[in-house]
Amino acid sequence: MVTYSDMVTLLLTFFVMLYAMSTIDVQKYATLVASFSKAMNPQAYYQLITEEDNRIEIDEPVDEDLEVEDIDILYTMLKQYIDEKDLEQQVEVIKSEEYVFIRFSDSVAFRGYSDILELSGKEILDVLAEGLVLVDEYIEEVIIAGHTAEVEYDKTDIDRSLSTNRANVVLRYLEDKNIIDPAKFLAIGYGLYSPIADNSTPEGRAKNRRVEIYISRKGHPISYTRKIQEAINKERESNIEYERRTYIE
Repeated sequence: MVTYSDMVTLLLTFFVMLYAMSTIDVQKYATLVASFSKAMNPQAYYQLITEEDNRIEIDEPVDEDLEVEDIDILYTMLKQYIDEKDLEQQVEVIKSEEYVFIRFSDSVAFRGYSDILELSGKEILDVLAEGLVLVDEYIEEVIIAGHTAEVEYDKTDIDRSLSTNRANVVLRYLEDKNIIDPAKFLAIGYGLYSPIADNSTPEGRAKNRRVEIYISRKGHPISYTRKIQEAINKERESNIEYERRTYIE
């Protein structure tokens, strides 16, 4: 009877162990096996641990934010801010291999014929400034362009100066923060001559009144500033050469 009782106890223990093994976490079971293997077979133990570490590393989800590089960080920051503030209708931000492009409607940055920066515009530019600091070394140039809309009954001649003033106001706001090299900034006023919508409707004119910021990635596009400087230097060298020849003659 004693022998029989011992056998029944062992069988019960065996079936309990089988049940436990069927529901045990795979990772914990591997650790358990490894703990027994370490003493009996050290080589197999370390091989098992290495394989387990590799499996866990592969199975871990990849955080896309960690994949972001250079000026893409700037794009991500702006996109998150726009989504959080529900500004998709007023602010557009896109990116490509060569640039990050931001477009503000005047309802966000300015009001009417004013060149005074609105609080909502300053808040977005503050986010932009935070991003520019992080990606300064990857930026070739920051071009700020102001645009106005053509209005038939408006006979005033302020569109060109207004668009230029608005671009300069945005430029100075960013430049005053001392975030990147000031030489990278360039302001342009297009006036009403670069529309993106029909000026015959209020909706179209609202789209045309805008400020655009083009942030070029270093090494990809042609820098306007650099081309202008090359032209100036070339003209200066030509004048020096002409004066030198005249002096010799």
